[in-house]
Amino acid sequence: MNKKINIMSLSLDLETQEKLRLHAKQKTSGNVSKLIRELVDKYLVTEDNVIPVILKVPIDLKGDKENLQKWLELKTQGIVKALSN
Repeated sequence: MNKKINIMSLSLDLETQEKLRLHAKQKTSGNVSKLIRELVDKYLVTEDNVIPVILKVPIDLKGDKENLQKWLELKTQGIVKALSN
């Protein structure tokens, strides 16, 4: 079976482009397109019966169990409120 590849354009600011390049270098041998495909598959293309929730945890909370727990509790309350409406 032949897979047809469609080209899609994506506009990003320079800072985001550089972050993607650096992350791709570390994770996917420098292939930004592959990294973006993996991210889309992982975070956007999901099963129909789930709601994906993505949290960006501030790096300064790493290793700080008490403050991390407080931060997560606040985020959890916000998620519950958003999904309850």
